[in-house]
Amino acid sequence: MLVHNKGKYVRHAAGATLLPGTNDITEKEFKRFSSHPIAKKWIDKGEIVAHEEKSLVDMNAKPAIEIVEDTFDKSKLEEWLDKEDRSTVIEAINKQLDQLDGEGDGGPEGDE
Repeated sequence: MLVHNKGKYVRHAAGATLLPGTNDITEKEFKRFSSHPIAKKWIDKGEIVAHEEKSLVDMNAKPAIEIVEDTFDKSKLEEWLDKEDRSTVIEAINKQLDQLDGEGDGGPEGDE
């Protein structure tokens, strides 16, 4: 299950840890996490969002791109790239991979 931690902090509750950005956890872990009183507040505020879709390709393009832009795990991005066929999502994945490699907007070298 994809869970998006939109905050800038690591969120930890009921034995589950969510790093900022996208996290892939089991439904059982999320059920435990979401039943914790503090986690409920994060969910109610929209800081933690669980996506019912099993993968990026099952989502509409707009939420998929939002998740891609907040994913910092290169192996996860590359996995999605192999399965994706929508040009807008592929572009977002490639842009995020470039930024993680220090290329493009926001990279240490800047744009060339």
